[in-house]
Amino acid sequence: MVNLSAEELAALKGEGFLLMKDKEQFVLRIIFPAGLATAEDLRNVAMLAEKYGKGIGAVTVRLNIEIVGIPYENIAPMKEEMDKLGLAYGGTGARVRPLVCCKGTVCKFGLVDTQAICKELHDKFYSMDLPHKFKINVTGCPNNCAKVQLNDLGFMGAPKGRLRVFIGGRFGRESMIGEEICRIEADKAVEVTKLCTDFFKAHGKPKQRFGNLLDDMKDTQEYADFIASIKALAAV
Repeated sequence: MVNLSAEELAALKGEGFLLMKDKEQFVLRIIFPAGLATAEDLRNVAMLAEKYGKGIGAVTVRLNIEIVGIPYENIAPMKEEMDKLGLAYGGTGARVRPLVCCKGTVCKFGLVDTQAICKELHDKFYSMDLPHKFKINVTGCPNNCAKVQLNDLGFMGAPKGRLRVFIGGRFGRESMIGEEICRIEADKAVEVTKLCTDFFKAHGKPKQRFGNLLDDMKDTQEYADFIASIKALAAV
């Protein structure tokens, strides 16, 4: 068993190194914005997996890759090499988590450029500190491969290049279905996301998910003003 304090393990988790069930080795989460990786990125991940881990990469449901079986003594040199290679890693903690989108950009059913929207939101909001984890998903059509209603904020492609906006969802030990607020032009996704993260920052409590906050504030003027601010961006 690795001889580290709870505080040391928490610090490593914050950087994307999660202790495995064997309590001896770690997995490392590498972030690919919008789920996209270049051929060079993939070669580098393979190299890192062989050099520092067990030669295995596991694709996560949030479009990242975890390198499996990393001994504690390999963490420092691995971080140094990843920084030189320009690979992002982390994705845990009370902040905006790695964003997820479906392949609506290239899928015949896609109504919007999901990867472009997701990448823009990643660049502006990923890893922003918030009261609790905050997940954003983008899906290209009502087939809903990205399950947007089960995330704190979700965007679904609609006809005429528009997006349906859902807020307050979550999935896990406690599940909530996000509420649809309105439809917006795709270029308003950043503004909607800023409204949501600003509201969460202003009113959320530590360890409180966004959907629970919205439920708690449903009868307040602040909530009414927040919803009105999103609806003000609705497509005509």
